[in-house]
Amino acid sequence: MILLQSSRKLCALKDNLLQQLPHSIMGLRAIAQIRHGNACNFEVCVDSWPAFKTVVCRRQRKAIQDPHNPFSNLYTLFTKDVASLRTMLKDKTVINWKQPCHFLVFPSSLLDVIQGEKQKIDHMLDPTCILIHHDPQSLPDVRTDLAQRISSLRVTHAEIVNQSVKYGGSEHSLDYIKNCIQNLPSCCILDDNGNPISWALLDESCAIRMGFTLPEYRRVGYTKVVLATLARKVHMMGFPVYVSVEENNTVSLHAYETRNVGSDTVSTLSDWYRLS
Repeated sequence: MILLQSSRKLCALKDNLLQQLPHSIMGLRAIAQIRHGNACNFEVCVDSWPAFKTVVCRRQRKAIQDPHNPFSNLYTLFTKDVASLRTMLKDKTVINWKQPCHFLVFPSSLLDVIQGEKQKIDHMLDPTCILIHHDPQSLPDVRTDLAQRISSLRVTHAEIVNQSVKYGGSEHSLDYIKNCIQNLPSCCILDDNGNPISWALLDESCAIRMGFTLPEYRRVGYTKVVLATLARKVHMMGFPVYVSVEENNTVSLHAYETRNVGSDTVSTLSDWYRLS
């Protein structure tokens, strides 16, 4: 295992992974984090350099304060060779199997490789589909009737976000969401009292996730506005722009793929596509 620390090597790795999209998206998202301040304390391991086959992005060991928190033991994976990935997974200096693990991988078939290295994985996100947006010029202008109500999430909003996500409800997930809000772009629409009614934010791997609109405010196009505004922010920062949607979330997948969010036809999503 080789730990890449120099900005020159990380830049070279980024350029290489850009040529291998879409399957390299998981590696690119963590590198984007590192090259933009690394507020979430990531580091990058490769099996060899410069001719690498596998990339593992993980939390810096010194940044893990709670050994029982699966959100702290986070890994994103990319590989060109399954045998190389298996070797990396067996390396105790790469993966800390003693602590609950949180894996983000694409394609989802890599989950089977991970499962083969450990009979029971204590914590793992469900398989997801990735939808990538390429063209910032395709994003629509902000609706004038909502311009004054669009804002970023505040840490005080973390509780309501925590209640809305599938893996939420715990102190660990609340701390994770607070960290995302504090360190990464987000977008929300506020009601007349300044409370968020529709929102989305970047997770620590720079994917747009945790999108939600309160039931009483749905079907009026708020999701479209939130996604477009947040995508524009992320484009301006130079991050890769993409949404992660659980494979079994057929409602959201259908909405994105048919470009139909709420009551409007959404040209916003015409450049998003699903990776199979």
